[in-house]
Amino acid sequence: MARPLLQLALDSLDVDQTLKLAGQTAPYVDIFEIGTPCIKHNGIGLVTELKKRFPNKLILVDLKTMDAGEYEATPFFAAGADICTVLGVSGRATIAGVVKAANAHNAEVQVDLINVPDKVACAQDAAKLGAHIIGVHTGLDAQAAGQTPFADLQAISKLKLPVRVSVAGGINQSTVRQVVKTGADIIVVGAAIYGAPSPADAAREIRDLVEGKHHKFIMSKLAGVLESTDASYQARLTAMLDRASRVFIAGAGRSGLVAKFFGMRLMHGGYDAYIVGEVVTPSIRKGDLFIVISGSGETETMLAYTKRAKEMGANIALITTKDSSSIGDLADVVFRIGTPEQYRRVVGMPMGTTFELSTLMFLEATIAHIIHTKKIPEEQMRTRHANLE
Repeated sequence: MARPLLQLALDSLDVDQTLKLAGQTAPYVDIFEIGTPCIKHNGIGLVTELKKRFPNKLILVDLKTMDAGEYEATPFFAAGADICTVLGVSGRATIAGVVKAANAHNAEVQVDLINVPDKVACAQDAAKLGAHIIGVHTGLDAQAAGQTPFADLQAISKLKLPVRVSVAGGINQSTVRQVVKTGADIIVVGAAIYGAPSPADAAREIRDLVEGKHHKFIMSKLAGVLESTDASYQARLTAMLDRASRVFIAGAGRSGLVAKFFGMRLMHGGYDAYIVGEVVTPSIRKGDLFIVISGSGETETMLAYTKRAKEMGANIALITTKDSSSIGDLADVVFRIGTPEQYRRVVGMPMGTTFELSTLMFLEATIAHIIHTKKIPEEQMRTRHANLE
């Protein structure tokens, strides 16, 4: 099965914003869709401009033609549109007219099933009329009412018609794999890309998921989080480590495993480092540094440890996802990894995975900073490696 094509809905009325978004996402998108509001507002000139700037991309004009199919579609095909849409509810004559215009320009027609009562029958009839693409489409108003396109997509895909199947309707990083598995040939994404802090990153994430490249998706996600993390943190954390008499590190669950990774490398680097909870960990006191890893900044056991460390006069550093939290209020320094919006739910990276892996990479980068700054040879670190194993 060929890889599904990724289509980006360009819905802004602003031409400059539309062209800027297209430029940002072009490396990851196959089809640029000029959305219905956009084409109504900006006209046929935008088709020509997009085709001029992106000659290797398919340009879909979402006309949603309802009448006078050939007459309406012809100038858009002539201007460079590769695909124009016609509504399935328009009737056979209108669909046939758009098909005729498309064939005259070596282009394609997509029949949009939005609001069609019998979608299966309409799809079968459209295929007989020569349509090239069937569009399974849950519109914005229907999405607001809680509807999704997945059941309709499954029904149309089962027909095995000699057409490609396009699907649109609230698709994002969490749902795109479901769409691929159901059999879509074209996947339309809108707000999940243009509404993201970095449209290019979002487009790349979705493209990687479409292609099943989960490792690339994860690395891309982590890279985005680390790029959004203050670049001064490594030096600031190193300075705190160097000022401390001893270092105590704590985290719960998987964050606790990250703490152990970091603590071990600090020990190899010559620091007097301990993991909270180990039976050989001594008492904390003034002049020590307590590093807490907590994504929420509210983990109860970590909060209790922090209060005690504060009472004993230790300096406290929190590594977290938030600027403000109960633990953060007690800390001397808060290191926020990434931005809050980067921790939305993502299928394939459940629960705290994004924070845990991003923190691990941040702390590994801090170790690298220490090694390079202090010029610590690896041979010296190896002398501190465990040998009872």
